[in-house]
Amino acid sequence: MRKMFQNMNLMRKLILLLIVFVVIPILVLDFGVAKKLETITEVQVGSALLQLVEGSHLTLDRESSDFDEKTEKIMISQEIQQLNNISSSSEYERFEVFKALDKYLSNYSNNAITYSLFFSDRNQLYSFVPNPDLLKSGVFYSTNLDELPWFKEVSSAKGKGIIRVIDKFGFNSSGVQTVAYMRQLNSIYNGESVIGYLVVSGIETPLQSDFEPFRKYEEAQVLLLDNRNTVIATNTPAYAIGAKANVPANQVEGVFRHQEGSIEMMSVIHTSEATNTRLVMRVPVQSIIRDHILVQRLVHWIMIGYFFILILASMYFIQSILKPISRLARITNSYHPGRPLGISLHAESKNEIVLLSNHFIRMTNRLNQTIYDQYELELKNKEVELSILHAQINPHLLYNTLESVYWHTLMEGANESAEMIKDLSLIMRIGLSKGKLLIPVMEEINHAEAYVRLQLFRYEYAFQVHWEVEEVAKTYIVPKVVLQPIIENAILHGIKQMDQDGLLWIRVNVEAGRLVIRVEDNGYRAVDVGRLNSVLQGNESSKGYGMINVQKRIELHFGAGYGLHYEQRAEQGVRAVIMIPAIEDESELK
Repeated sequence: MRKMFQNMNLMRKLILLLIVFVVIPILVLDFGVAKKLETITEVQVGSALLQLVEGSHLTLDRESSDFDEKTEKIMISQEIQQLNNISSSSEYERFEVFKALDKYLSNYSNNAITYSLFFSDRNQLYSFVPNPDLLKSGVFYSTNLDELPWFKEVSSAKGKGIIRVIDKFGFNSSGVQTVAYMRQLNSIYNGESVIGYLVVSGIETPLQSDFEPFRKYEEAQVLLLDNRNTVIATNTPAYAIGAKANVPANQVEGVFRHQEGSIEMMSVIHTSEATNTRLVMRVPVQSIIRDHILVQRLVHWIMIGYFFILILASMYFIQSILKPISRLARITNSYHPGRPLGISLHAESKNEIVLLSNHFIRMTNRLNQTIYDQYELELKNKEVELSILHAQINPHLLYNTLESVYWHTLMEGANESAEMIKDLSLIMRIGLSKGKLLIPVMEEINHAEAYVRLQLFRYEYAFQVHWEVEEVAKTYIVPKVVLQPIIENAILHGIKQMDQDGLLWIRVNVEAGRLVIRVEDNGYRAVDVGRLNSVLQGNESSKGYGMINVQKRIELHFGAGYGLHYEQRAEQGVRAVIMIPAIEDESELK
């Protein structure tokens, strides 16, 4: 074999080498890469579908929130609350109240959604009211509410809305089911007094209308399930409302692959803590990668044709270009990016190799210039990124407006509102800071105190705040608006609903040449501190834009060795720790 290769002429050697070391390896690599890309495509599509499912589930949760708001409005209405004192009235008066209430509910109902009220009538004072077997909606009275299949669960919810599948009201001999939002109505004068039970049926229609983003996935099955795996909304006739979906309970959120007969399926699942529902999208894997496979096959055939043409072209041009290309190869081999080539341009000529050589020299010059420009661009990139981050908190117009509103409110005598506006104005003022990105700790503390006062007023002083700031630390500089996002997280996710038991500590100390800021709360909720720190390090995507913004700005000012991290408190709650160098002037930054 070796002797035969040595006896070949140069053209045959090149063609053989081209086939062995170029064509075959690239084809093999192409098939391997195609398989890998197929897997990557599945992962990327799965990730994109998960984001689509999460966004759609958020839209569905908003539908539930709308029902919360509407039923809350109904509950506090005069028409409902007057039922507390109607039992002692005459039958005529009760009939008039019934008609008014029925008309009031009809204003909320439409062709798809109906509003119904169920009340207890143990003394049979409302015998003139039809039962739900006759009417599709309205006001219904029952001598024994316990007989209603959904009564105990709604009653146990204590006024919280729940979504369940029930039989449709009215004549329903075939047992057609519908999805209903149900809620216990309590007296606003006596929280322990139950007025009745509100049932909003037919909500599967608006829920299923939110499946529009999935329409482009023709083979996808989209299911909205409650905590019992019961279908409450779907886009496929394969699952009816009220049917049980075969989704394992341990598959709470993510992308899962499984086999159904001869078909490999991908299930994308997202769970909502707000409504305790799961949104499931089931789609055949083959339908996801079908276009990819067709394109890949086309690429294979194109590559095979290309290599065949390449071999023919090589046979034609080898004699005229091999030697000049070899000389050009030696030139290229001597070039290192950023270092001048040391070869001048040749005189203008129509010879293609000379033109190629001149173009190469010009290209190396442009590449060197690009390297120098890139170096300068990276130096400016820090300043640009800092400007972009701080542009988000520029409150110049709002600050000036708040100043005017403050004085106008003060002149009208609304002192408490004026103080709130003044605190909000103080929060906005720090966005200007005379164009400075770094401010003294005391200014940052003043800004944070104004924000905390607003939150105390907002939540009716439902928590206590303790400030411990070392006197020596007040003159050191920090990036502006680093405390407020951390305090906001502690209030919103830690202590805002703890009534008078919520505690918040803000401590500022100087330790070993570093300025250490600690924000602690005694929140009772379990917090995954490891995940919070992973988000801050960029290892995990999250919606925590406030704390990520703080982390980035600290790193841009002081370097990767400083920043924000979270710790678990030994007693209860979470501690956020900011560490930056203890300096009093920006000129001390290296």
